[in-house]
Amino acid sequence: MKKFDNLYSKLDQLEKLNKQKYKEQLKFDEHVNEMINSVCLNKKVFLFYYENYQKALEHSRHGNIMTAENLVSRAGKYIDKSLLSEDEKKLYDLICVPIDAYLHYRKGDFSAAFTGTKKTMELDSYFEKKFPIVFFHKIQQIHNLARISFRSMEVDRALIILKDIFRLLIDKTQITFEDVVYDPIYLEYNSDDLRKSMIFDILTDVITTAEKHKENEKISILDFCDEIITHSSFNKLETQAIL
Repeated sequence: MKKFDNLYSKLDQLEKLNKQKYKEQLKFDEHVNEMINSVCLNKKVFLFYYENYQKALEHSRHGNIMTAENLVSRAGKYIDKSLLSEDEKKLYDLICVPIDAYLHYRKGDFSAAFTGTKKTMELDSYFEKKFPIVFFHKIQQIHNLARISFRSMEVDRALIILKDIFRLLIDKTQITFEDVVYDPIYLEYNSDDLRKSMIFDILTDVITTAEKHKENEKISILDFCDEIITHSSFNKLETQAIL
């Protein structure tokens, strides 16, 4: 579509720049290990629990839902949640809730996926003070809400969510989703390369998503992306990145 030639050209440039400049990605598994070591009394059992949930996530991504659910069931048998401390209970939930939400998403239960993802954001808020890297996991979750909205054909809601995400990441403006606050101060506690990488990754994902929609919805999504890349704040960001 000729109208968006500049958008696709810009996307190609950004992808190359992202590979060259922003290789640092959010390795949340490494930080979960750090959290387990800091929070948990029985570290070995928690690691086993976490590893089973990670295997469940991998299987669910490949469509092996039954295998994933069996792994989830297996993981739950090894920890008696009633015996955990308050912090351990919250970490227990932070490990399981987002993957349970993804399983709902894969099965087409978008309402349950949305609810689980929102709960994950609340758990991230609890831990981000002690572990600031969790803030980027929280951004991933609000991005997931946009994805769920796209899949449930609520394009307008998805674009409203994405507008807030880009305000946070590009302009470093505080945003709130319902009762969950995203304070940009946590961007300062982490790598700026990771922030820029996330901007480009999310933009790429949204443009790819547009291709899966009907023509009118596709144009609305691409118009939104075009507004983002032509915004003065984005252009300043790009100039800084090239330097």
